[in-house]
Amino acid sequence: MSLRHKEAFLFTSTALILSLPRAMADGPFVCVTESATWQDNVTYAPSGNGVRGALGLESGFQVDWLRSLDFSTTLTGGFAGDIEVCTEYSGLDNLCLGPTVEVRHKFGLGPLAPVVYAGLLGSAYGFEDPERSKIEGDFLFGYSQRLSDEFQVALDGRLGSFDARDIVFCGNYASLDAAMNWDVTETWRVRLLGGWRNGDLVSDYTAEESPYGWEAIDPNTEYLPGAWHYVRTFNEPFVAYRVSTVTWSYGAAVSPAIGPHTSASLQYVHYLSPGIDRYVDNVVSLSLTHRF
Repeated sequence: MSLRHKEAFLFTSTALILSLPRAMADGPFVCVTESATWQDNVTYAPSGNGVRGALGLESGFQVDWLRSLDFSTTLTGGFAGDIEVCTEYSGLDNLCLGPTVEVRHKFGLGPLAPVVYAGLLGSAYGFEDPERSKIEGDFLFGYSQRLSDEFQVALDGRLGSFDARDIVFCGNYASLDAAMNWDVTETWRVRLLGGWRNGDLVSDYTAEESPYGWEAIDPNTEYLPGAWHYVRTFNEPFVAYRVSTVTWSYGAAVSPAIGPHTSASLQYVHYLSPGIDRYVDNVVSLSLTHRF
């Protein structure tokens, strides 16, 4: 999907969402999330001198309108936005905003009936480091089912494409995430997480200047794969380069309900991209979500 096509998608989706509130009976429903996240490899570099950790602070919201298409099918449309601040590297500070549209269908009656959904998500990202600014479009699909009063399984898939000001930060991906939710009590929920992603990502690595220009300081890599260039994001010489790889993830979360409309979550996820250059990232996040 080209940048022009993504801009058209964002414009069309926004126009559709603006027309939804009059026709829909329910809404707006508002959800606000505040979170703090630690990544021990925010540069997503191979092991060595390029690995840098960072703490990020994030504030996000989602506003949705809901309409029933029939007894078991609902259409949801809305907007999502997010502000993220990296306490160590200001070039990663960013603002994100975009429309969402989703159709959800429930097969049967009762809490144990399975649910499937499909939708579109458009996002425009503006980074303090302008070369990283991008427009992204995603096709979403998923499945969830409660197996009993205590256990629920959920699958979430995405096909995405993103275009940035610089080709290094452009790419495509496909992902599939799975979760097993265990409602231990009415207050406490435990989640087991697993995921797979195949596609493009950006790795950043410490660099030095040579007669041929900037190059990564990596004794295990004689050349940089794909597109790359020098960046100032990390307060010292670095190069950013695009890689295409498969990433596996697993983790767990504990989510207590603080009130009827408020919940907290403490989550850990381990990411691994095996290969000649092995990428590893550990992410710990603490979040608070309130629904109005």
